[in-house]
Amino acid sequence: MSVQKVSDAMLADTGTMPAWDGSNLTGLTGGGPSLGADSVIRTNATTISENINFVGNENGMSVGPITVASGFTVTVTDGSTWIVVE
Repeated sequence: MSVQKVSDAMLADTGTMPAWDGSNLTGLTGGGPSLGADSVIRTNATTISENINFVGNENGMSVGPITVASGFTVTVTDGSTWIVVE
């Protein structure tokens, strides 16, 4: 299982994330929740209220803090990574 949290120490010396334009992403469909007229801010919930399983061949990212509600689990199988950026 690999869950990583991006910390201040992992940021560039300037204290900001390096520029990234996402131009190499392929296979994305739909959008997802977002804010702003041009969907400039992507959003995710702050609480996970379902069981989520990474089967070992995918990666995921959430912006936190994230809470897993009582009675639910997030399982990250070897070969997958889930990163929570706070």
